[in-house]
Amino acid sequence: MLLSRPDKYELLAELARRRGFFWPSFEIYGGVSGFLDYGPLGVTLKRKIERKWRRFFVENQGLLEIDTPVVVPERVFQASGHTEHFKDPVVQCSECKRAFRADHLLKETIGLSAEGNSPEEIAGMLRQSMIRCPECGGPISEPSQASTMFRTTIGPVGDSIGYGRPETAQGIFVDFKRLHEISRDRLPFGVAQIGRGLRNEISPRQGPIRLREFNMMEIEFFFDPSDPQCTQLMKVENEKLSLVPLTRREKQQEEPVSTTVAEAIRQGYIKNEWLAYFMALSKRFISELGVPDAHQKFHEKLPQERAHYSLQTYDHEVLLERWGWVEMVGHAYRGDYDLKAH
Repeated sequence: MLLSRPDKYELLAELARRRGFFWPSFEIYGGVSGFLDYGPLGVTLKRKIERKWRRFFVENQGLLEIDTPVVVPERVFQASGHTEHFKDPVVQCSECKRAFRADHLLKETIGLSAEGNSPEEIAGMLRQSMIRCPECGGPISEPSQASTMFRTTIGPVGDSIGYGRPETAQGIFVDFKRLHEISRDRLPFGVAQIGRGLRNEISPRQGPIRLREFNMMEIEFFFDPSDPQCTQLMKVENEKLSLVPLTRREKQQEEPVSTTVAEAIRQGYIKNEWLAYFMALSKRFISELGVPDAHQKFHEKLPQERAHYSLQTYDHEVLLERWGWVEMVGHAYRGDYDLKAH
């Protein structure tokens, strides 16, 4: 008689519920996907990670820290480009009515990367691969673009539109003038923020990895573009990074190269010294959380995969036994896009 092996993820999720780390929100009403409640031990663990991050980055790097609202007026995201660009391709099953993010469906079903492709290109890929609903096997619709920001109204009569912030960064950019004054009108300086983010994910799953409401710890660092040299680079220049740069991805090569920070800058893998510096710090921080170096890599996004504000983006990924390589941190060289926009 063959016995099925218990699923390690399910066992850990059940242990987390029993011990009071986390469990699905609104359980007594059947729950809502993409939301989690943190129990007593979960809150304790989260606060420890936040305190460690604050010591590692805010205190050790001399950053400013602010706290801005979760609900943001529409005009802020119109200026930043989010209302136009913060969208994902969605398909729906014609039988069970379940919705799926189209590029994720292609990736998970046949291993084909379609991030950043147009709805027309994704539609062609779906037709060619004859993908059907993974839940019931029914036919799926043509892909369309869906905003992943939560829309709301501000005020009792709903005359002002707002959104739940998908990132804490815009609060930093909007406050730049005041923060620059606090920094005595000197560059460079960095600003950190810890807070909630909201993204109306099309098909949230993977337990606590992909949620509709989640905690974010973000840093925006400002320097003079006429003097981009990183004054702290010598502290990390010999740090080894595992990179999958654009030059390799363009050749369909996904195996990472191991290189020092200094060599990555010389080879042009990383365009900006400050970006390289914070990537090295990110690796050290994740290592201190207990993730082995061999289970970390930096994966550069192709131009069509990058966010609208980015000149270069590396995803800091960690290897998980069940989910494979998962983004843990996004490192984006945004140039002056946001400051010009506001």
